[in-house]
Amino acid sequence: MKTTWPTLWLLGLLIAAGCSVIPAEVEKKALPHMDFQVLIREAGHHKGRTVILGGYVLAVENQQDHTRIVAVQAPLRNNQEPRSKDLSQGRLVLIYPGFLDPEVYTAGRKITVGGTLLGSSSADPDPDPFPYVRVEVEELHLWPAEQPLQRDYYHYPYWGWGHPYPWGWRHPYWW
Repeated sequence: MKTTWPTLWLLGLLIAAGCSVIPAEVEKKALPHMDFQVLIREAGHHKGRTVILGGYVLAVENQQDHTRIVAVQAPLRNNQEPRSKDLSQGRLVLIYPGFLDPEVYTAGRKITVGGTLLGSSSADPDPDPFPYVRVEVEELHLWPAEQPLQRDYYHYPYWGWGHPYPWGWRHPYWW
């Protein structure tokens, strides 16, 4: 059997589609992807519908029966991971039914959320300095914190026996 490029491309697309962090039942009922500014303007038409959005946590505030998260919106990659904050078009105001630890959901952590659209800043009579949407959270995914790159000085070139060269070969300055 001969494999063609379109077949391989389709196989790659199917594999990438299976790598989402939001459950399939939430994804099935979610609105198709649309520009964030369009979602803000048309939030009244889509109120009560499910959306999948992502961003970076700014603040977490626990109330009596829910947690309010404010996040910087960021467009999502194919695997639903938020892209750079620099591409943000507004904010997310998320209502989570329960307790979230502010020490875990710290500022700058990436999140992806699936939930019910409650409204947007376009419906509020008082204009805010930033556009936002309000979402009641059904599914929340916290992405792992990125660790800074640390150099392993023991295995750094020219340090003891941990050098990267094949056995028996040494740098000419070591003769």
